[in-house]
Amino acid sequence: MFRIRHGIRVWDCSTWLLFDDVLPFQKIFSQHLAHVLPRLKILEIINELEQEQKAKEITLNINLVGFHHLTTLILYDIHMDYAEQFLCQIHISSLVELAIDKHILLTIVEPYHPQAIDNCLRIGKLRTSEPSYEIIHTIQQFFPRADYVKHKNKY
Repeated sequence: MFRIRHGIRVWDCSTWLLFDDVLPFQKIFSQHLAHVLPRLKILEIINELEQEQKAKEITLNINLVGFHHLTTLILYDIHMDYAEQFLCQIHISSLVELAIDKHILLTIVEPYHPQAIDNCLRIGKLRTSEPSYEIIHTIQQFFPRADYVKHKNKY
């Protein structure tokens, strides 16, 4: 997956990753990603294809996956599977900024998933793909510390 040179992982110090793929990446990939990029701070995923394996079908313990230094997660152009995976099934203890598709955000905040609540408690800046002022009360409940970034040309 990632090359190892002279016993040292070349990607160990990477702090920013834009992941744009034409194939759906599977949930096991995030476990490898967290292991190979332990200092990752900013992650943007672009992939609108549905994952072939759903969380219920996988036998690995996805709770062992953690992005402990990830502060910014950008999920604008994604399939719902990736938002569920990263916000509801992976521990992201340092997440302070989230950029996400408005409709996917609504799907995530409705069921009040415990891991998503824990991951979103520390978010200080929230951006959505479209204005979401009609659900601002729901956003404030789910993201108690977040400043919702207003969209240009909108009040």
